[in-house]
Amino acid sequence: RWQVLRALLRDDHAALDPKLPELMHMLDERGAGECWHKHGTFKEHLVDTHNVLRLWEQPDKVCRFGLFHSAYSNSYVNLAIFDAAKDRGAVAAAVGTEAEALTHTLCVVPRHDIVWDVLAERGEIPADGLTTTHIRTGEPLTLSRTQLRHLLVFTMADISEQYAGWYDEVFDYPRSGRIFAPGASRTVEGHNPAAL
Repeated sequence: RWQVLRALLRDDHAALDPKLPELMHMLDERGAGECWHKHGTFKEHLVDTHNVLRLWEQPDKVCRFGLFHSAYSNSYVNLAIFDAAKDRGAVAAAVGTEAEALTHTLCVVPRHDIVWDVLAERGEIPADGLTTTHIRTGEPLTLSRTQLRHLLVFTMADISEQYAGWYDEVFDYPRSGRIFAPGASRTVEGHNPAAL
């Protein structure tokens, strides 16, 4: 873990993952550094989420999933820097097929419902996985136990990267116990991420 921390402190991206400089360049080419996100740019959020996962010694596929996690947009925000209808092959070639599949899955499921309303309520990840719905088509999607585990670990990294300091005060956390603003996590329709 010390080697990972040293690489992070030295901005030695290639030491973290030999593909990381190329992947960060790909994010730059798509304008991720030009979009505001919570307490910095979208690119900074993606890289920092990746870094949290690296510190937690997650496999490359999960770290790369963290790096591209909202690249197609998702149930929280509409910051699509890649078009899922056109770019999945290019993203898979860059991050690997498993990381891309996790990325795409995150971008089409109701994450809040899965993490908070199902997994947190049950207190465990179901052995046989979970069936949910595609947020855009309404079609049923079955997530395996492994996919749910990756989604849960990623969500913890995502939250730990962005919910701190002034943001907690905006949403009255921890006094209220809420991590998400009322209604903001349910849909991106009518939700203006730039206002946050």
